[in-house]
Amino acid sequence: MVFKWIEKKAFKKGLENPSFFRGVVRRIAYSMAKGDPERVHELALDALNEHTDIIEEVSKDFDFKDLHVTVADLDVMPFGTAPGLDKNGDALRPLSKLFGYLKPGTIIVPEREGNSRPRVAIDEKLDEIYNAQGFPSKGLEYFTERLGEYDNKTIRCPLIPSVCGLPLEENLNNAYKELEIILRRIYPYVDGVEWNPFSPNTKALSALRTPSEFKRSAKLIKDLIGPKMAVVKMGPYDDYEEQKTNWLKLVESFLDGGGDGITAVNTYMVPKEKIPSETWGYQSAGRSGTFLQEYRQRALKDARMNFPNAFIFATGGIDSAEQAWSALQYADALEGYTPYTFKGFGLILEMADGLRTKLKENGYKTLREFLASREF
Repeated sequence: MVFKWIEKKAFKKGLENPSFFRGVVRRIAYSMAKGDPERVHELALDALNEHTDIIEEVSKDFDFKDLHVTVADLDVMPFGTAPGLDKNGDALRPLSKLFGYLKPGTIIVPEREGNSRPRVAIDEKLDEIYNAQGFPSKGLEYFTERLGEYDNKTIRCPLIPSVCGLPLEENLNNAYKELEIILRRIYPYVDGVEWNPFSPNTKALSALRTPSEFKRSAKLIKDLIGPKMAVVKMGPYDDYEEQKTNWLKLVESFLDGGGDGITAVNTYMVPKEKIPSETWGYQSAGRSGTFLQEYRQRALKDARMNFPNAFIFATGGIDSAEQAWSALQYADALEGYTPYTFKGFGLILEMADGLRTKLKENGYKTLREFLASREF
């Protein structure tokens, strides 16, 4: 009884206080998981579902009306979950009480183990994660069951799952067949979808990264989901004109196909020798966290200047109010995964407080007012 009381107190404090989360809760979780970051993640999802009463109690503290923005036609907080945080939709309800919108997934059709563990490495000094998970998933059937349990008619937190059909070697038709299957199954439950052709650890996806395939994919998505939101998650690019031009062509093609916008940016692929793990068994990994901040800002600015009317989600190292404010110079909403694994969901409160200060300093009463004032 006493242990449960202490556990609940620690959970609540860790939920609201990034320093306590990092210094106490996170350390305990890693001790329980014997240092396995994926096991820590599983424990975190379990804890969210176990302590829904506490989440319900504090949820009002995570909602600031003056920071509301419009996402998928709903009036919500600007902070959302990035794909990977809740891969299989196991914690939709508790997360919906803390975030403005959710991007669970990535959803694929078959159940898939992904690469063998260990496939995740952590850099504690830089607040970065390296992963070579290879699209692990419990599959579409499992995910659809979770969606059915989440009543999106009474919980007004937009669901915009990450989705992807997987090519079989060079057989692109399989990717579109799977994408159609996914969209038809999840359509009744979602407010939009995010197509993810940029997972750096799934080589077959590279065949989808051409202007013609982007346009084809956008058209298929919009044909199936109609007016619901359709965005594509874009990968990062280095500061070279050719890479920028090719990247912008992909965005243009997706928008030409009927897409509504983008998310920038996905993880950055790095070779084995740059991964902080002596036992790493793969040739590369996707790097996320603070490293992505420069890439994120470059992509956000280039996208906004070229496509001023596109809806843009920002992600990649948004770990402070300063980073959130920088992203919002070009983006419409913010999302994250890696920063929350280091700082916990109390980071939302820190960023919200900092954004409100920024707005006041710049003469704005609401975030929506600031977003409307931007000129591109």
